[in-house]
Amino acid sequence: MNASRFRSWPITIKVPLAVVALMILVGLVLSERVLARLTETQQRHLVELSQSYLDGLSSAIAPSILREDNWEVYDAIARAQEINKSLHPIETVVTNSEGAVIAASDPKRHPIGTSFSPNDISKTKAFSYSAGADTANAMRTLSYPGRVAGIIYTTFDTRHLAAERRDVLMALALTNGALTILLAAAGWLLVTHMMRPVRILSEHLGVARETLAVPVPDEIVAKTTGEFGHLFRGYNGLVRSMKEREDLSKRLAEEERLGSLGRLASAVAHEINNPLGGLFNALSTMKTHGHLAGVRSSSLGLLERGLVGIRDVVRTTLAVYRRDSGSRNLVPADIDDLGMLVAPEGRRKYVTIQIDNRLDGPIAVASTPIRQALLNLLLNAVAAAPEGSQVNATVSAGTAALEIVVSDYGGGMPESASAVLTAGYGPPPLDGGGLGLWTTSRLVAEMGGRIEIERLRPSGTTIRLIIPILRAELSDVA
Repeated sequence: MNASRFRSWPITIKVPLAVVALMILVGLVLSERVLARLTETQQRHLVELSQSYLDGLSSAIAPSILREDNWEVYDAIARAQEINKSLHPIETVVTNSEGAVIAASDPKRHPIGTSFSPNDISKTKAFSYSAGADTANAMRTLSYPGRVAGIIYTTFDTRHLAAERRDVLMALALTNGALTILLAAAGWLLVTHMMRPVRILSEHLGVARETLAVPVPDEIVAKTTGEFGHLFRGYNGLVRSMKEREDLSKRLAEEERLGSLGRLASAVAHEINNPLGGLFNALSTMKTHGHLAGVRSSSLGLLERGLVGIRDVVRTTLAVYRRDSGSRNLVPADIDDLGMLVAPEGRRKYVTIQIDNRLDGPIAVASTPIRQALLNLLLNAVAAAPEGSQVNATVSAGTAALEIVVSDYGGGMPESASAVLTAGYGPPPLDGGGLGLWTTSRLVAEMGGRIEIERLRPSGTTIRLIIPILRAELSDVA
């Protein structure tokens, strides 16, 4: 039998089998000892009886052997066999020292004067008997001073002893078999009862692996005492702790989801609110100078691009998760529009905004995230710049990358803001602040670019965006 297959059997089967094997082993050992003791007892009694038989026969035939009186020897043999019927003598042969038959219990088989030489070596021993054999042999040498007068060979019937041995063996087998079956059944019942708590716990653990952990019913716990009772109560405590932790995780996940939605809404509102000042300024310009064709054309272009930008803010927000394939390439007018969009904020803060637009044609980068990122940086730079100072921005394109540089002369960007701006794919700020910088960081990261921050002397900050010129197309979101 395969050992690994046996090890996979349930313990309610293995323990009774072990009991059966142990009982069989004990039964074999006990049976062997009982039979050995029985053999010793039978042989001892047989030796004593055979020696008594030979002693009596030797005394009766000794004078007749010396006179070589065959009939007296034969008569003595017959009387001895009759007296010792309980010993069951089968055959007795008396020979002289040369091996010639003097007399025998069966004269026809061993006539007087014939040579008698035992074939079985056991017949030449003083006594020989094998456990369970049908016969036993004994030999007695009749000696007188100076010579051997004769030899007596006797064979006894031991079939009754063999039958007794078989009866004892059968009784042992039946007794041991009954005890083995009884103890195996008792072992199975006992182990099954003992393993019931383990089976219950195993079933609950299996359920916990497939679905949710469920506690052991209270009525079962109340009936279980000892170590298994402590184990059930510990398991139920673990299940309750897991349930509480799961409920807490669900609440935290729900709170995090609501917080994320709030931050997303704040970011969208922030990004949409940025261009509204410039759009309202364009509307005011049209109301005042709309009769001028140049002003009207410029303002309408700004309005159109600003509204398209607001529409794309929703698409750009999804850049956290995927790219928008519907955005157009960046053109120089996109950068010029930003100057008009942030101009009202600059006038409000008394800050001059100088944008050096070095683009001379379309650039193969998505326009919406570039506009959004640069707009955020300009608004943050205006907010950080002191009154009467200046904010400078330079946009240039090489063969491999678009470079945007924004500088202000404020007190310098705080470390927390720098961390948000360079976080790339990091999470949004938990306090809701710095969403513009976080959005810029995500937009640049989505386009495969990088952000460099340089602190100016004696004060100020320069932020450099380096965007590879690739087919960074954003997915079209309806």
